[in-house]
Amino acid sequence: MSGLYPLIFSLVVLTIFSVLEILLIRTLNRVWWKHKFVRWGAYFLPLFGMLSIIVWFGTSYYRFQLVGRIASLTVAISLVLMLGLTLSLPISGILNFAHHLLEKRKKKQAEKGGSEPDPNRRIVLKGAAAALPLLTLSMGASGVARAFQETRVYLRAMIYNNLPQQLNGFKILHLTDLHLGIYKFLDDLEKILENADKFKPDLILITGDIADDLSLLPEVLKMVEASKPKYGAFACLGNHEYYRGITEVLNIFQKSAIPLLKSYGTTIYINGVPLYLAGADDPHRLRYDNTPVLRDTIGRAIAGAPEGAFRVLLSHRPEGFEIAAERGIELILSGHTHGGQVGFGGRSFFTPFMPGRYLWGRYERGGSQLYLSSGIGHWFPFRLGCPPEAPVIQLIRQTEEDR
Repeated sequence: MSGLYPLIFSLVVLTIFSVLEILLIRTLNRVWWKHKFVRWGAYFLPLFGMLSIIVWFGTSYYRFQLVGRIASLTVAISLVLMLGLTLSLPISGILNFAHHLLEKRKKKQAEKGGSEPDPNRRIVLKGAAAALPLLTLSMGASGVARAFQETRVYLRAMIYNNLPQQLNGFKILHLTDLHLGIYKFLDDLEKILENADKFKPDLILITGDIADDLSLLPEVLKMVEASKPKYGAFACLGNHEYYRGITEVLNIFQKSAIPLLKSYGTTIYINGVPLYLAGADDPHRLRYDNTPVLRDTIGRAIAGAPEGAFRVLLSHRPEGFEIAAERGIELILSGHTHGGQVGFGGRSFFTPFMPGRYLWGRYERGGSQLYLSSGIGHWFPFRLGCPPEAPVIQLIRQTEEDR
């Protein structure tokens, strides 16, 4: 049943926006509705989306993967275009209404023999009303296209004053929010691991939401293991592991060589220096305040850390950062937000509107640092200025000369 969630979500959203789109054109943009090609387009886009959902459902049932990928893409395109139109049509309606008032004023002025209103103003209003939907359609199509761009694999330095010399230059490949099985697949992961290999990561850490199709999870773990990082690979849970079936997920990990850190931690030694890896469990609820759950699971996960160890916390949800910072945990790796899937200048577009929330990028509090990745996959394929990423975190020791 959980595998049908994206289909059900797409069907509900597409139905809502289809009704809104037709109503907005007919009521606020009546001048456009008179044109046959506008009416055809208004009906075609919803019908195209519905047909794509039917095909997607059929291919998911019969496991025709290639056709399913194409159908899921066309569903996404339909949804994004419908959303863009729904947002732009009210503004276009206002501009069309303003143009209509100027036209009425022009006729009255002509009847009285006076001068007509500024014709340039009418042209600007009419042009802007038509251009706005075209602009949103263009941005929507671009956002969908960029969701399918190759995942960016790059070196991301995290600098520490107190980093042991033995850990200087240590590299961690951070994989999060792969969501394999809907819009990303095993070949995407294969390419990421191939691109990461040139950086020679010492360790791979996976912070949840790995596979929305759990039949892919065993192969994912095998592929990560086969990349043979020097100090292995470890994972923690995300909310989608619970949504897709936590019992099956736990069984798959038990048969895998990759440890699952669930409210648990383990120590590995790097040139004789302890590096402690702790994994938080996920609250798997949509409640607003997950602090009590995260405080409990992080406390249990970090309890076994040896004295003086450099500690790394795997927490799917970035809300765990504040709790980790209270305990002085040096590095926290998270995902979950997808960066809001819209960014500007290396930060989430929504950062100014959501003060106090962690959305994408590096954050620091005291001696603790969080890197919140925008992730590899997505539940809904749309990204603008927020590319899919798999950063290779490199620990750097800051010397006296650098300060």
